[in-house]
Amino acid sequence: MELDWGYFRRLYEELHDHHDDVGGRQRYLVGQQRMAADHLAELAPLRRRERIPAGGYTGDDEQLWRIMKLYALSRVSDYLIEIFCPEGDPPAGFGVTGGRPVIESSSTRRLELGGWRVNATPGWHGFRRLEFDGLAVHTKFFTDIGLTPFEHAEAFSPFHHEIFAVVQDPGATHVTLEEVLWPGFWFGDLLFSRAGVRVRAPRHLIDAAVATTSTLYFASRREPRPTSDLSHGWGSNSQWRTSFHRFYSDEEGLHLNWDGEVDIGEDPPRRPADQLDDDGPLDQRRELLLHRCFVRSALPRDEDDRFPYDDRLSLTTAEWPLRPESIVQVPWTR
Repeated sequence: MELDWGYFRRLYEELHDHHDDVGGRQRYLVGQQRMAADHLAELAPLRRRERIPAGGYTGDDEQLWRIMKLYALSRVSDYLIEIFCPEGDPPAGFGVTGGRPVIESSSTRRLELGGWRVNATPGWHGFRRLEFDGLAVHTKFFTDIGLTPFEHAEAFSPFHHEIFAVVQDPGATHVTLEEVLWPGFWFGDLLFSRAGVRVRAPRHLIDAAVATTSTLYFASRREPRPTSDLSHGWGSNSQWRTSFHRFYSDEEGLHLNWDGEVDIGEDPPRRPADQLDDDGPLDQRRELLLHRCFVRSALPRDEDDRFPYDDRLSLTTAEWPLRPESIVQVPWTR
């Protein structure tokens, strides 16, 4: 059969527009499982990291179309994650799960979280909770179409883990992994999505409010959390020509945003001669690319207006805080 480029876009739109309950989403995705698996199999060349052609991919390269097609499938994942992490109070002692701070008015009350003034309307504290039925739909669908689930439960790794909740512990000396809440997924060596986790940490390493409410980059949606994605701001058709963010793990290390043209493993960063450099501090650029959000209490005022999509970084291990000796340079172009 001939597999078309727009299938995953249509899957997303049908799921989003016509299936607004867990049972309906489950039935629809089960019915699409075989077709979705066939379309994913078409993207097999993305399973392994390749060197980038000089000048990047053009519109005639099949690899670019595969990358854009996988992006549409990632939108399905982001939507389902948002649905099973809705607004609401987490269990007592679960930790700070964040959300989106709202404008203060006469009907709001103020909460103090990690130095931030977070305003919350009555009935909503700006937090998020987990719905396990929706999580199960997400896990089953992506497992059944051919992605490989993982937890990476040995230790916290910002490469593998998206922080969902933080237990702030002033007595802690390092970041520990408390619980894996939902699995991440591999497509070969390619990281399709990170596992969601709850961590315990001292505030100077991970600030609970910042890590759970700052803008999440490389994500199309996590409402009520703010997100930034290269598709945002484009029209109904143009947004689907966004490239999937490729983070790889292989024998040469962990490769963050492999298609980025600026190597921030070097100081100063190595960039193409015709490209303007980002004037953001290098430590902030590395923090943002590693976590896909800011996590420390010294939050930049322009945290929601950064552009990490040109940066790339290769590491031997993804620990936090980042160890300079873990940074490696690997051949990038053909």
